[in-house]
Amino acid sequence: MKNLNVVHNVQKGFTLIELMIVVAIIGILAALAIPAYQDYTIKAKVGEAASLSGAAKTAVDIYYSENGNVSDLATPSTNHATLGISNAGSYKAKYVSLVEVIANGVVRVTMMPAVNIVGLGTAAGTTVLYTPSPRGGALEWSVSGTIPNKYRPKN
Repeated sequence: MKNLNVVHNVQKGFTLIELMIVVAIIGILAALAIPAYQDYTIKAKVGEAASLSGAAKTAVDIYYSENGNVSDLATPSTNHATLGISNAGSYKAKYVSLVEVIANGVVRVTMMPAVNIVGLGTAAGTTVLYTPSPRGGALEWSVSGTIPNKYRPKN
């Protein structure tokens, strides 16, 4: 009788197909995660507009509570002097180039243009407008402007 010794090969490691599947899954996850992360970082940078507008909005709120209206606020140069806030171009910021109070107490924040800053994407060079509306003896602020909606700060 012949002695039949069957040798069983035990697989060690991964096959090429298994490695290719893992690489494909990682690629798909990266394709989903990278754009979401970029939107998140741009929105965080645009948050500088909200924080820098705070002083101007507070000054307009105080002006309204003392005078009962904001319709006599006309031009940035006189508005800033009347409100006692810094001149429009005097803000030192990384992503915001200009904060100013324009007609009717509207606070306009202009983001840096794309040539001056990297990383703002489609938000570069756009504006955020904070518009006051009298509601029950106080001002309520609404946000608009040319900035894309997905980056637009809240009140």
